[in-house]
Amino acid sequence: MGSVIEVRRSGDRYRGGEPTAGIESLHAFSFGPHYDPDNLRFGAILACNEERLAPGAGFDEHPHSHTEIVTWVVEGELTHRDTTGRASLVRRGDVQHLSAAGGVRHVERNDGDTPLVFVQ
Repeated sequence: MGSVIEVRRSGDRYRGGEPTAGIESLHAFSFGPHYDPDNLRFGAILACNEERLAPGAGFDEHPHSHTEIVTWVVEGELTHRDTTGRASLVRRGDVQHLSAAGGVRHVERNDGDTPLVFVQ
């Protein structure tokens, strides 16, 4: 018998973030304070989050290590800065890759005047 794939619709995803700070996060798998032992990962994929940032909102500098992070901007523009010295503006339809290898810290913000939606 093979593995069974369970389809979870977007409305069933765990909602997190800080709505009062303009941050809404939708998690496809267990992530952060949300723990679901039956939904920890999919193969090598540890997280799949849809992030929605209001204008001016964002994630302050935070660390990652031993992780490859792929970011796809669906709407708006994402301002990215990291401790490798890279700074970029990731626009709608663009994909960015960040290799956290032995460790990196980064900032992600919506410095624009329209809502930002991205998937990581």
